[in-house]
Amino acid sequence: MSDLDFALCSIPMLLSRNKSEAYQRQVVDRYTAIMSFLWSRKLIRLNPFDDEGVLRLDLIIKKSDVTSECLELFKKAIPAWHSFVDKGGKVEDVSRLERALAKMH
Repeated sequence: MSDLDFALCSIPMLLSRNKSEAYQRQVVDRYTAIMSFLWSRKLIRLNPFDDEGVLRLDLIIKKSDVTSECLELFKKAIPAWHSFVDKGGKVEDVSRLERALAKMH
C-alpha cells in the first residue's frame, strides 16, 4: 500500500475560507513568507511563485512535492510559527523555522 499523497498546503482552499480582503491578504503574506523560506532552502520541489515572484494563488503543495525535512516543518514548526504570528509576531520573522531546520541537521 502506498503512502497517501496528501496536500500539505492549499492556497485555493485557504482563500475560500473567508472572502474578506484583510483575511486573504494575510493568507498571501503568510504563505509568501513560508514558501520563500522553503523554496530558498530547496525543501520544496515545486516553484510556489509565478514569473513576477508573486505567490501562485492556485498553489497546492502535496507530500510528494517536499523533502522529509519540509514534512517535519509542516508537522510542528510551521503551526508554531502561525501561532507566533497570531500573537503579533512579524510575518517576515522566520527565525523559528530556521531554528527548527537547524535542529534537524
